[in-house]
This record gives sequence, C-alpha cells and structure tokens, in this order.
Amino acid sequence: MKTHYRLLKFGGITLIGSGLLFLAQYLFLRPVPAPPLEDAALLSWLSEWRFQLSMADEVLFFAAVLLIPSIAALYRLLVQVHPVLTVFGCGLLTVSIPVYIVLVIILGRLVYPVYGIELSPESYRLVISLYYGGVHCVALVVGIATILLSLVIRMGGFGRITASFGFLAGIFDLIGSYPWMLGNMMILISQVLFAGWFVILGVNLRNIAKKQAI
Repeated sequence: MKTHYRLLKFGGITLIGSGLLFLAQYLFLRPVPAPPLEDAALLSWLSEWRFQLSMADEVLFFAAVLLIPSIAALYRLLVQVHPVLTVFGCGLLTVSIPVYIVLVIILGRLVYPVYGIELSPESYRLVISLYYGGVHCVALVVGIATILLSLVIRMGGFGRITASFGFLAGIFDLIGSYPWMLGNMMILISQVLFAGWFVILGVNLRNIAKKQAI
C-alpha cells in the first residue's frame, strides 16, 4: 500500500510539473505570429523568432516525459471506479506522449541545424505544416482523454471542481485543435485551461495520497 501512496504523490508532483511546463511552452510561442508564405519573409521569421521556438521545443520534451508517471498514478487511482473509461482515457493520454516527442523533433528542425544541413524555404513550409498538423492531432486526443477521465473523477468522488474544470478544459482542447481558424484569445484560453487542469489534477492527486496514507 505504501507503493500506492508514493505513486499517487509522485504522479501528482509530475502532473503539476508537466502542466507548468506546457504553460511555459505556450507562453514562449504566444508572441510568435503565424509564419509568412513568401520565401524571404519566412527565413526572416525563423531568424527573428528562433529563441522562442527553441525554448518551446526544449520545454515541450520535458512536459511530455513527465506525463509518464502521471498517467500511471491516474490509472492506479481511477481504474477501480470505471475500468473501461479509465483504460480508454489513460490510453489516449499515453498515445499523446510519442506524438509530443515527434512534435519536439519537428519543431527542432526549424531551429537546430543537423550536420550543418540547411533546409530550403519549401522544406521549412512542410515542417511547419507537419507541426501544426501534429498539434491538431494531439489536441483532439488529449481533449477526448480529458473529458473521459473527468467523468471518472466525478463518478469516483475525487473532486467535483476538478472534474468540472476537466470537462471545460477538454471541450476547449477540442475547439483549440484548429489554431489556424481561431483568434489568439480563444487559443490562449484553451491552452491555459489545458495546463491549468494538469496542475489542479496534480494537486488533487497529492491531497488524495495524503488522505489515504492516514
């Protein structure tokens, strides 16, 4: 049983850390405008925003890695409440991790040269389109996972506020999966809600671990 409490506590800590890192990644990308289409303007855009893109790339890697123990803790807590929804939700979150890692690789190709290989503007446009396509995909996956897990959290009585916040975050994840169609404010709201739910859920996990340890 001690291992159970330790997993919940550690998973809560890593979930808080992951949420804060996702928020940091969003803040690094916040001032970056949409990439221009013209060759010269695109190369100038990459040069001007290289620091923000590189920092967002580094932060995203650690945010994704911290999800591994977080998902394990969530599964351990929720599987007894509703096994099917828990497996589905945690499975979707697990699928998001390799997608995030691929996004790290793709975003890195915009700012980090490999063996001095320079990409053409056409190649950069392909890399950027792949990145936004990946962001769209992972937002859909995480949005569905958030709604499913929030439903289990509500059923298990592990926090009505946490569950309600999760439903809201999941809906905005689905809406925010189309960043090229939405205004900056709507995107910011969806990103802050997503990161905020991780933090709130992580705090809740730690509190549950303390109560069960007594």
